[in-house]
Amino acid sequence: MSRRRGTPGTTVLACLLCALLSVTLAACTVQAGATGADGPVSHAGASDDPSQPGVAAPKYVALATRLAQHGVGVWVETDLVAASQAGEPAYRRALSITLDLARRPGVRGIKIADELGYHDGTDTSSALALLRRARTDIRAALPDASVLVDVVVPELGCLGWTKVATHVQHECSDAARAGDPGASLGAVDRYVASGAIDVLDLSAGLRDESWYAAQGTTRDDAMRAAWREAVRRWGSRVRLQARKALAHPGSYTLTPAEAEADVHTFVDIPLSEGAAAVDIWTWAQRYHGVVVHLTDPGGVDNALTRALEERRKKGAQLWTHMSPSTLQVDLDHDVAAASRLFDAVLVAAGTG
Repeated sequence: MSRRRGTPGTTVLACLLCALLSVTLAACTVQAGATGADGPVSHAGASDDPSQPGVAAPKYVALATRLAQHGVGVWVETDLVAASQAGEPAYRRALSITLDLARRPGVRGIKIADELGYHDGTDTSSALALLRRARTDIRAALPDASVLVDVVVPELGCLGWTKVATHVQHECSDAARAGDPGASLGAVDRYVASGAIDVLDLSAGLRDESWYAAQGTTRDDAMRAAWREAVRRWGSRVRLQARKALAHPGSYTLTPAEAEADVHTFVDIPLSEGAAAVDIWTWAQRYHGVVVHLTDPGGVDNALTRALEERRKKGAQLWTHMSPSTLQVDLDHDVAAASRLFDAVLVAAGTG
């Protein structure tokens, strides 16, 4: 969801100094509230020159390793769309770093694109080309690795595709397709049909409760309809998972009843309609200049995390995202706390 930057080197001496610094930092504990950028970190055996192969920085390896030791399913998360748009050297380097991290024990697959086709500078054709290329490159190096893509499909939430759609719902769908054709139902049909995706994390692009009330329905009914349509269209070809951003800055401000309502809509309903899991963004991350997280500051539980933990105890498959650059307390605490709530974690690759 965020765009991160690496740090280019300029001289051999600078690279050697960066290598020493990275090794030193990797041995240190990340303090509570740390909010550094997720970027490639220079270290022994790697160059900051984007034309050269890259390897995963120690802090990313440490997080992936520790999660796997706690029995959590680990997926590596990168953005090969942005890397590709930055040029061939950037793409090759991001791919190299990602593959290096994905070779670690316990890693199950790689997420290669975030909200594919939605405000990311691609259209359907260019997104398809990137999917096919990335799939080929990943499978050449890691034949058993699964490929995950997440999408948001505003057209799905508009309900204009239903047999009883209102004029307003049709207008909503038309506008969604025109604004982001690469995130339309038709575009996702093509992505899935390409065979390049194993796991699809889907946001139904719901509108707010008042909009649905004006159309004579509810947010929950819209979610049920959207997931039935998603399963009908794509459920036989990919593993379908729901996704929802529930992270917040500071302390959680909603009431327990409001937390329950959100978890019911975005967790309970997709799971009841065929989603294999629900991806909750995010454990902790700097987003638009602010650190957002699921717990309260310092890793303190709140109404949201308690609702999620209750679903997990009842068998819900829950995923989240983590980066070693924005741990809430420290590596040991955060991994232990996340493993209590989540079955799988997407670990930032540190590719920028």
